[in-house]
Amino acid sequence: MATSRELKQLLSEPNEALAVEHKSWLDLRDDDDKARIAKAAIALANHGGGSIVLGFTPDVSNGGTLNSLQRPECIERYTQDNLNAAINRYSDPSIHCKLQFAIHDLTRVEHAIVVVPGDSNVPVMCKRSREGIITQQRCYIRKPGPKSEEPHTAAEWNAVLEKCLLRRRESMLDAMRTIIQGRMLEPTTDLSANALSEYMTGSVQRWNELKSSLPANSQARIPKGHYELGFQLLDVPSAPSFSELKRRMDEARRVRLTGWGPFVELHRPPYESTVKNNGLETWLGASDGSRVTDDSAHVDFWRVTLDGKMFLLRGYDEDAVSTIESGTVFDVTLPVWRVGEALLFLSRFALEYDEDPNIRIIVRYSGLSGRQLTSVTGRRYISPGRASADESLELTTEATAFQIKDNLVEILHALLLPLYERFGFFELPQQLVQEEVTGLRGGRF
Repeated sequence: MATSRELKQLLSEPNEALAVEHKSWLDLRDDDDKARIAKAAIALANHGGGSIVLGFTPDVSNGGTLNSLQRPECIERYTQDNLNAAINRYSDPSIHCKLQFAIHDLTRVEHAIVVVPGDSNVPVMCKRSREGIITQQRCYIRKPGPKSEEPHTAAEWNAVLEKCLLRRRESMLDAMRTIIQGRMLEPTTDLSANALSEYMTGSVQRWNELKSSLPANSQARIPKGHYELGFQLLDVPSAPSFSELKRRMDEARRVRLTGWGPFVELHRPPYESTVKNNGLETWLGASDGSRVTDDSAHVDFWRVTLDGKMFLLRGYDEDAVSTIESGTVFDVTLPVWRVGEALLFLSRFALEYDEDPNIRIIVRYSGLSGRQLTSVTGRRYISPGRASADESLELTTEATAFQIKDNLVEILHALLLPLYERFGFFELPQQLVQEEVTGLRGGRF
């Protein structure tokens, strides 16, 4: 992110450069303006990154000097979501741009600055046309002028490809370090990360409201602890309706890997999904006398919003085994299965929104204190005495839909490592994750 000093300089010295483009105010509800900002972003991404400064217009009578202009009232203040939705309507692959604002020292006008990353390891192309502005299956770069145009010469194409090859090499080295060292991805701290965390907290509050109607001794209250999965699709256009949102959820459910998958819906009241609190919501803990089982592992609560935020809360499978005292054990393979299956569901769901969106992932565990790591089925030997002293834990990462699909083992291994360390410093073998994911994908549950 640019510093406040750097932002001020972009406004006080508005000179066009290869890495900086100044534009007049654009209406991101207008298809032509969406194409214009997308073309600029694609060119800057292929250049290696840069900035688009909005709210400046050239003064023809004064040699083209760029003047600061107030945003028209008919144009809404930009948000990062509608900005990236406009850009990624045209960009392939998607570009995750940052939006910042700064006040011009002289005019006191607030300007928007789009920070375009230059980290793609393939040339960024246009995936659809807008007549007179941008053309499908074309690549754009920054050229002296400055201007955004297609590369035509061998030297121009070589510059684009050379940047991509260098970034691909860096990405491969990072991936190898992740596999070898098992490190987690760096946690994010931007506003959308806070948005997902707040959505999860609000979802737990909603679940607490619902379960307050149950008898005090009901297992549907999940008294011994639970885990929560929170997902957020980044920079995607919202689903146009709740009916379409439900269709996308149903489409993701078409693949079944276990007998009780994520985001379960029973097609009868009160267990079917309904529109509630500006999203789809389902609680399987409601009591109507018809459920065969209401143990803590089968009374899920989940929610999903039009803009792609998702939440799932579920009790531990171990606590539903009749021969085991609830709250005492933690199975060594179940996190791989449950989180892995949820991530594969998420990948399918995300592809209903965009071609390969970035996804923020938060996993929370509670009720861990005193639980012993074990193998409930006896398939894995775990040495005794591995109890958790920690009560709760939060894990975070980011991945794209295709990264989840193609590299699930590596993502799961890095994500879950800190969880297993709580149990007597148990080192989660990647081979265990590989074998369990193979069983999951093969439906061998």
